[in-house]
Amino acid sequence: MRRSDCIHSTALALALGACAHGAAADPAAQRYSAPIAIVQAAPFVQLALPPSAYAHSMQADLRDMRIVDARGERVPFALLAPPPAPAASERLREAALYPLPPRPVDGSAWASPVDVTVEGDRISVRRSGAHAARPSAFPGVSPGWLVDLGEARSGESLPQRLRLAWSGPAEFSVAYGLETSDDLRRWRGARGGQLMALQSAAGVLTQPLIVLPEATGRFLRLVWLDVASAPALTGAIGLAPAPGLIAADAANELVFAPSVEPAGRAGTDANARRALHFDLGGDLPLVDLDLRFAGGTRVAPVRVQGRSRVDEPWRELGAGVFFRLERDGAVAESPAIAVSVHARFIRVIPDARAAALDAHETRLVVHARLASLVFATTGQPPFHLLAGSPDSPEGALPASTLVPRLDDERQRFGRAELGAFSDVPEIARAAERAERIARLRPWLLWGVLLAGVVALSALVWRLARSGVTATAPKP
Repeated sequence: MRRSDCIHSTALALALGACAHGAAADPAAQRYSAPIAIVQAAPFVQLALPPSAYAHSMQADLRDMRIVDARGERVPFALLAPPPAPAASERLREAALYPLPPRPVDGSAWASPVDVTVEGDRISVRRSGAHAARPSAFPGVSPGWLVDLGEARSGESLPQRLRLAWSGPAEFSVAYGLETSDDLRRWRGARGGQLMALQSAAGVLTQPLIVLPEATGRFLRLVWLDVASAPALTGAIGLAPAPGLIAADAANELVFAPSVEPAGRAGTDANARRALHFDLGGDLPLVDLDLRFAGGTRVAPVRVQGRSRVDEPWRELGAGVFFRLERDGAVAESPAIAVSVHARFIRVIPDARAAALDAHETRLVVHARLASLVFATTGQPPFHLLAGSPDSPEGALPASTLVPRLDDERQRFGRAELGAFSDVPEIARAAERAERIARLRPWLLWGVLLAGVVALSALVWRLARSGVTATAPKP
């Protein structure tokens, strides 16, 4: 092979290597920057990360975040993850159910289906002698139920919710009123609500929970507003916070208005086209979610789906019935649906037999356990938080390494707030160039491959020609 042919082959190999280059390239720099305003100065300052920080981070574990001072020098920091919710989040305790007798028409006191006996510090409850021989004294005509949550035990929290079970019918929707008492003589009004069971293509949608008032007593009086629509109750479970439980209120409450779902991704079935789409602004660690309505009485049986990116398929997060009831000047709202996922986009799909959700009067409320970070106030202020690198290595130190005696120092942390993110101009330009090159790289690769095929074909042709010339007979 002649030297020129060797040069051509070497050039081809180098070009192919250049096209394949990129996997070993240096990590991309952080594209976004946000100013940090120190509200309370201290040697170590804590910064709660808002949803915008999750939106501008390109790595789910926030490892691409950096803090720099006014000179661009690195400032040491550590991420403080929120404490996880305990596995056993609620303590369960069975409650006793007693059907109520008919309400007196003359306005006299409502008879109790149980007798209460006080013996020292102990209270015993048994079915009233008038109904002792008839456990189901009022089937089909009872206007409601008396619920005994049981005697409060020392050191235990009172139930915050009551979960009901029923034997039928398969579908129903009924509103109820609620009263609470400590002694069956003095009753206090509480917010009512709605129970529902609905068969759907996605399964059974139910709303079996009753949210109890903060000052609930031992006894509850559940009164059906439409006895004919009421289910046949078979049991009740009181749900109280387990010891050490971190309430959902400790998480960040965020409210979102519906947004437009990206074109071409709204789904093909009619139900999906009736859905409301919500963009949370970042891939957030969610605890629960709820729908709130601006006014009026609303009942919405729905399925809830979520995903982290627009190119992912939707994941089923749960199903339930959200409601808002206005009655006698009071408003009752449904409890939130518990979830434990990371998601940026939420889609709420109403049942086919339910009314469409009004985008102007519906809001999504989520609780999210957002992380925070703590940094040492070294270097020259002002400080900035950087984010937005898809491949940068871990930038945070372990908290115990950054802060000596972390548990003691935590209560002395200062406080800071994060401003709005903006592009770092030179990084943004470099990222745009890299994106253009990435879009052109397949074409360049195909061009080089085509050129290589042509060069090799030409080489084979020349070798064949030289062989023919060498073997040709002499005249």
